[in-house]
Amino acid sequence: MKRSFNYTFDRKTKILTTITLIVVAVIAVILYLLYTGGFFSAWFISVVMALATLMILSIPRRIVLLDDSLEIQCICDITEIDIREIASIRKVSNREMRWVIRIFGAAGFFGYYGKFFDFKEWDIVTIYASEWNNFVEITDIYDSRIYVSCREADNLINTILQARELCQENDSVQDLPQAM
Repeated sequence: MKRSFNYTFDRKTKILTTITLIVVAVIAVILYLLYTGGFFSAWFISVVMALATLMILSIPRRIVLLDDSLEIQCICDITEIDIREIASIRKVSNREMRWVIRIFGAAGFFGYYGKFFDFKEWDIVTIYASEWNNFVEITDIYDSRIYVSCREADNLINTILQARELCQENDSVQDLPQAM
């Protein structure tokens, strides 16, 4: 069983990304014009380019469900969750997400991803989202929570639950003693 769910940027994410890129470009041009040959403009451009590159490498692209694992694929990173280790999965409303504040990561620059702090639960969570909508919470057996955005949230949840049942059935069949 292999199923893929692609991330889709919403209008707000596209606008925030464009505004961020324009602001950085304007600041870079102003620094270039004001501080010609100075180390400050070169330092600023180097730091901004390094941060932008690191952020771009972490942009979530798709959620792929394989036979026994769930992969959250970013441009240069894959987060893999064993299906058997998923304790619960549920849809989350935007109202619940208002208590989640970014610690480290992106909030609108090509999506929402990184480490966030949930003030309601007093816990650090990981988010891989292309829009601040359609959230699915995946809690593993270690009580780590990962939030993903998926426009086909109900379909994603049902597919993961079916895959988990299939894995449990396969594990129970393998545990049976073999008759000779």
